[in-house]
Amino acid sequence: MQSPKRLLTDKLLVLLILLYSSIAGIWSYKVPAVKVDPLVNGFRVSIPDEHGIKSVAFNVNRNRNFTGFEEGEFSAQVRESQDALWKYDFKRVHLRAHDTLYIWTSVQHGNAIFRDQGQPLQVCQLNGVNLPTDCLKNPNLKAESATEKRNLINRESPSTSCTKSETVMSSPPTNPLCKGQLIFEENFDQLNESRWLHDVRAPLDSTDAEFVLYDGKARVLDGQLLIEPKLWSSYRPDLHITNAQLDLSDRCTGTHNRQKECVLLTSGPHIMPPVVVPRLSTKESFAFKYGRIDIRAKLPKGDWLVPLLLLEPLMEAYGQSGYESGQLRVAMSRGNQQLRLPHGKLIDGRTIFGGAVLSTEASQREDFMVQQRRSVHFGDDFHLYSLTWSSQSLRFSIDGQEYGELLTGFAESNLNPSWRRGSPMAPFDRM
Repeated sequence: MQSPKRLLTDKLLVLLILLYSSIAGIWSYKVPAVKVDPLVNGFRVSIPDEHGIKSVAFNVNRNRNFTGFEEGEFSAQVRESQDALWKYDFKRVHLRAHDTLYIWTSVQHGNAIFRDQGQPLQVCQLNGVNLPTDCLKNPNLKAESATEKRNLINRESPSTSCTKSETVMSSPPTNPLCKGQLIFEENFDQLNESRWLHDVRAPLDSTDAEFVLYDGKARVLDGQLLIEPKLWSSYRPDLHITNAQLDLSDRCTGTHNRQKECVLLTSGPHIMPPVVVPRLSTKESFAFKYGRIDIRAKLPKGDWLVPLLLLEPLMEAYGQSGYESGQLRVAMSRGNQQLRLPHGKLIDGRTIFGGAVLSTEASQREDFMVQQRRSVHFGDDFHLYSLTWSSQSLRFSIDGQEYGELLTGFAESNLNPSWRRGSPMAPFDRM
């Protein structure tokens, strides 16, 4: 998606994990409600400590609701617990009797980021000896409901409470989208086949194609999506891998070249794909342009495994072959424990890549990629892989830590003259 996988505003989401992966599993951790304690000259926010918490961020607005997970009027990052609490004191803040506090919290638990916005808190309903004097003088204020106060706040003009988002959706919402608004969430409590389309096709021949057949169904187990492969011998034991013909036309989802995508025929050295793997996308249910994508996944380990978390174009406005319309990789890694290029560069599972793919040529395939290398294999644990995609840049992060950014100007590579008729972000300016 992190915490569930999340799309925070329009491109086609494709999840492709070759040979095995668990995507977007939900941990048992739930962000607790924030406790607010009035102080003599300010207030304290806190949540209980729990094994696995690494950091906590508090964001507080006074008398103004959040339109998304944005920075608050008062904000703080806490990196150590004290007295079994993750807490922060906001000082030199004068709370008033009629104030309502809106709070959202971000917790790094293990390697995942969890966010939660709690219910609004009316100051006079807080506990403690440091309440504003008016709360004590007027008991009616203490009895005033938070709902009534929230209704008053919500009557503010939309222009003051919503920063318009540049996100575009394939199915436009009734109301304008606000910056930071959540528009797509999948927790995989079950596999919703009206949302997720399973591909049935062979990849088109190219120097960058996976030597697999896309077929079969992923499954959900304990809040995790499992994408599991089969060897050809298990998929079709009646067809020999070196001498067979397979016609998938009645189920095939291919749209570019159905003769090649739907009908497989061995010939000479050309054998059937040795591996069959499920591939899922939201192609027929959801697409978007610009936003933040969070995907929590555990990548596979093993030689010859190349897991991909992708965004692919829905409209293919700049062309349908050779990445003419581009591909965005939220994350890509290799399953190998150790792997080096001939000149010595390490590219094994301790290196994660993110970026744009604009050419099938191996020499140009990583021209627009950023990377991070760690001391441990990325397949050892779940991580939160994120891409923030805007009209100005592509920013990539892992577990909330940004590791690379790509700016506009892809057309300057001269890989596709059509990009010059688009915006500076072309070809990544379309759904």
